[in-house]
Amino acid sequence: MNNRKITSIVLAATMAGALGMSACKPAQDPETPASSQAASQPATVEETNNLLQLNDSLRTELGDAYSDSWIEGAQLHVAVTTESAAATVKAAGATAHLVTLDAAQLETALQAVMTWRSSLPADQGAAIHKVIPDGRTGTVTVFVAPDQLDAVAQAAAASKPAGDVPLLFKESAGLASPL
Repeated sequence: MNNRKITSIVLAATMAGALGMSACKPAQDPETPASSQAASQPATVEETNNLLQLNDSLRTELGDAYSDSWIEGAQLHVAVTTESAAATVKAAGATAHLVTLDAAQLETALQAVMTWRSSLPADQGAAIHKVIPDGRTGTVTVFVAPDQLDAVAQAAAASKPAGDVPLLFKESAGLASPL
């Protein structure tokens, strides 16, 4: 092959990859303007890395009292289940939020939802694109294709797969998931 053909092949592969990646880009949260999302993040990679390291050390130190964390306004926020854990978070320079469910309880609920998903009719199960625990709200969020959203929500209301952990259903434009 000559250099011109190789260059054309590499360019075509790069463009195909870039187009494919742009289709997978997460959608902006419609409830939060882009300017607010950008402003809520740390200014530098170093600041982000420092906050992530602080989160890792707090997660280890807090153990069962840890629920979730997020970065907002260049500040680490940590959801915890006890007052003493909240004091530890504050002493470390982060913002504490008291919640009722810890990370393990949310993970158990998530696994129960995934197991339940496999018992649904194929079209409903495949319409569930993503399931995530959210320690901020004490929920498990289920992202479902719009055409199956009501059916999946009704099936969940009938069988309560997460027990006492509330499920939050949101529309998803993602791809169908194999069962």
